[in-house]
Amino acid sequence: MSTPTLPATFAEAFTVPSTGAVEICVYRLHAAPGDGPALIWAHANGFNAGCYQPLLNRLSCHFQVFAFDARGHGASAKPRDNMEHDYALLRFAEDLGAIVARVRQMIGTATPLHFASHSLGGLAAVLLEAELAEAPFDSLTLFEPPIYPPSGHAERAAALAHAPAFVRWAAGRRNNFPDRGALRAEVARIITYRRFANDMMAAYLAAAVEPAPDGGLALRCPGVIESAIYANCPDSGIFERTAKVATRTRIYATDQTVLPDLHSWAPGTMTAIAANMQTAEARTMPGCLHLMVQEDPGACAAAVIEHALRHT
Repeated sequence: MSTPTLPATFAEAFTVPSTGAVEICVYRLHAAPGDGPALIWAHANGFNAGCYQPLLNRLSCHFQVFAFDARGHGASAKPRDNMEHDYALLRFAEDLGAIVARVRQMIGTATPLHFASHSLGGLAAVLLEAELAEAPFDSLTLFEPPIYPPSGHAERAAALAHAPAFVRWAAGRRNNFPDRGALRAEVARIITYRRFANDMMAAYLAAAVEPAPDGGLALRCPGVIESAIYANCPDSGIFERTAKVATRTRIYATDQTVLPDLHSWAPGTMTAIAANMQTAEARTMPGCLHLMVQEDPGACAAAVIEHALRHT
């Protein structure tokens, strides 16, 4: 395992083996409310657990918090021999299943276990239940999961129109930087990154890169891997499978009034996904775009806490 993305003073790091013996780096936060409920956090594509440290810190006041670096990210393994297989979206569900099994060993069978995620991370929980028939969570809070509408859906064309841009952008990302100042200057060119809260930007700059073998810093999710994951999303068929998800779910969508001309998911997509699930609702995160967790970690943490704990 390479250097964890969360500091040892903040969280214990350990590895969990998954499909193909891929090692996933998992974290257990030191701060926790005694024997309170537990929560697993899953990050967005191109990020890692460390990028969310301020959010995780807020959540640790209410949960025994676990987080992890998805395969291809952070301190987890980054296989490249068979990209199509190793970064198929089902692999992320298999990884989550392995993590849940280990977490259950640590917290016992009686402790409530919740799940929350940003973007890509939510697909793992949906597929874990819908495809692998495992429903280990008491609630799901999903911040704009990239679930594409199926063929024939009114919003399919709008979603597909922008998918190639994400694939190209990630493939062409700058992967190496002389220092964190250069990384900061690079992301300042991206309108959505300019909206980060100060503490979330500091966490991103600290965790998104690591020392490169030849000097300088390298992204902890190489652009080629980020791009491959983006490419697997549009035709994943996950939308159709959401009908099998019975876990109590809340999905948060972009506030389309913030920057109407900037692409995000069409206004009705998250509502349609929630309607297709058995016990779900969709809400808007006011004043936020797709990187809503980075923009307003306080509001997002409060949303997780309220949804997960409202029935306890």
